[in-house]
Amino acid sequence: MTVVIGTVGATSCSGNSPAPEASERPKYTAPLPEPSTTTRTVPSVADLPKHAVSSDKRPEFGVVDTMATGYTGKEFLARLSKDWKLKLDKPVEQEMPDGKKQTYVNGRSESGETLSAGYADHEDMSSLVCRTDSDSSDGLEFLAACTGLDVAGVDHGKASSWLRQAKKETDSLYEKRVAATGNKKEYVVSGVFASGPVVMVLHRAYRKYSLRILGGAVA
Repeated sequence: MTVVIGTVGATSCSGNSPAPEASERPKYTAPLPEPSTTTRTVPSVADLPKHAVSSDKRPEFGVVDTMATGYTGKEFLARLSKDWKLKLDKPVEQEMPDGKKQTYVNGRSESGETLSAGYADHEDMSSLVCRTDSDSSDGLEFLAACTGLDVAGVDHGKASSWLRQAKKETDSLYEKRVAATGNKKEYVVSGVFASGPVVMVLHRAYRKYSLRILGGAVA
């Protein structure tokens, strides 16, 4: 009995059709990866959360850019390092996910406060991240000092008030999440504060606070 699978199958199984030589067989060539055309849309301030949210709802920002043309932040960092006894390291280059390189200046105090200033164009500051432990007696004051970034247009009074409210909200949501899940490593994010050319957002992950100040991230 003969079973016919189909035209292609019948031909390939025929005893009258010898298998092609290895040199005659078609060679499969994997397609070259195409460069990603995905761009991160710059969100509007009005569309960003105003109050604390869980990490799965954390805000997405656009590409971080310089805070202001000619603003290096050197004087501010020097003052901050003096006031908080931070040791600033030499600038280092780090490759980003998009292949571009960005310059960073990192610093740390003996009591554990840290900062990382980023420079998208290697000269003008584009980001500032300040971190402290949740049980640090001076942690909130250190983060408040970071909101005093002297780039033109930032309302320091409102920024400081926002930070204190953001901390209360993130702490409250963190405690609720821990009570609900039993996981002390919960991760929550504050609402977003926009002032002048920057946005600020406070993260809490377990016993760490991370204040992020970004330039050019929103419309």
